Amino acid sequence: MPYQSVNGIKIYYEERGQGEPLLLINGLAFPMDLWFAQIEELSGDFRVIALDNRGIGRSDKPNEEYSIPLLASDAVGLLSALGIEKSHVAGLSMGGFISQEIALSYPDRVNRLVLVATGMGGARSAELGRPFWEKTAVAIMGKSPQEVYRIDLTLMTAPGFAEKRPDVVEKAVALRMQNPQPLHAFMRQFAACNVFDNNLRTPGITHPTLIILGQDDPLFPIELARDFREALPKAKMILYENCGHAILLEKPDRLSKDIREFLKS
Repeated sequence: MPYQSVNGIKIYYEERGQGEPLLLINGLAFPMDLWFAQIEELSGDFRVIALDNRGIGRSDKPNEEYSIPLLASDAVGLLSALGIEKSHVAGLSMGGFISQEIALSYPDRVNRLVLVATGMGGARSAELGRPFWEKTAVAIMGKSPQEVYRIDLTLMTAPGFAEKRPDVVEKAVALRMQNPQPLHAFMRQFAACNVFDNNLRTPGITHPTLIILGQDDPLFPIELARDFREALPKAKMILYENCGHAILLEKPDRLSKDIREFLKS
């Protein structure tokens, strides 16, 4: 199984395809497996590398403080271990935080940047997303890990998605159940997200950037699109209707198409 030692831990990753490197970074409590549709579609044009962040999937899960800069350092360390000097970087949710950090702290390592279902952190983002976390906390109380994952996906996707596409939800639940995330690791990732605030730094991103947001995203509500437009006025922004937070599962074909077109434009 493909591992690299980075920052004193083992990072699990998979790669597929040839061409320009494309690093896929997933979100809080999401293993790299949930990029399955994008790995399949984009590996025809790119050398796709998807990793499990520390604390999730098959990567190590140390019970110590995590931070977005540390997770960014893990990702860049993986690229270095693979001999990749420069890569396109795409991140979803927490992965979008990590991707912004890579672009700012390691600008020479990034070609183009794709930010999916994410924001810049900070107090305003936390307040807008608070109703989702409060609702979810009540709904998952006392439930098994499998049921927690099912409820979590149902609440974060657009209204009616789970009922219309139970096959997608169950596939995602099954993939997450292959390596359930320990509570300590979730809390370490969650704490890293809670203290991340990039609102003053994001305008310093100079790379060509694509921002993709879901109109019905309860974690990063669409009001945050205005913040991104002000911070990155030259970025290309696409808003998906009838789509919540799990864009990689809800609109997989469109997401792959939009990423491909942007990276090749």
